[in-house]
Amino acid sequence: MVALARGEGNYQSTRDGKTFVWNNHPNPGDVATWSGGRDPAGYAHGFGLLAWYTKEPGIVTPQLYARYWGRMVDGKLEGPVNVHAKRKTLHAIFIDGTRVTGWTAGTAPTRATARWSMMVAKQRATAEREPESPAAGPVDQSIETGDQRADDTGQKAESGESIQDLYTERWPKTDIDDSLRLLAFPPRSLRLR
Repeated sequence: MVALARGEGNYQSTRDGKTFVWNNHPNPGDVATWSGGRDPAGYAHGFGLLAWYTKEPGIVTPQLYARYWGRMVDGKLEGPVNVHAKRKTLHAIFIDGTRVTGWTAGTAPTRATARWSMMVAKQRATAEREPESPAAGPVDQSIETGDQRADDTGQKAESGESIQDLYTERWPKTDIDDSLRLLAFPPRSLRLR
């Protein structure tokens, strides 16, 4: 059995050695079978049945642990998944091979796909909104000096205003950083005199 390390879990080949599937919690003796398609790289892909077998102490052959019926992307479960184990059927939602909801009794309802889609969209929106690291600083860094600004190349360009301009216009004195003052006060063109 070939296992490729990646994060907490790992990829391992199925019993027939033709397909790679993701195992979140690998244990010695885990064996999988996949009855679905695979991508050109050999990872489970598309809709199918993933069966996991575990080897228990004192027993020579691995015993059926559970059957997962759902969609695979890059060898990982994705979307609503039904599990059949110990004469029970449960369902949950997976994103990138990780279960993101609790197991609920019964098969996945039709609305589970819509719920999964909303969860993926929310996760993507959150990832896109994450701010930069404070240590990294803003993307367009510049140093202001008087009425001129020096950019990263060292060339000076005229600026519409400076911190000194804000002070000379008799703005109320507050305990905020100068960079916040520039962000908080309106631009010169919108100020009333």
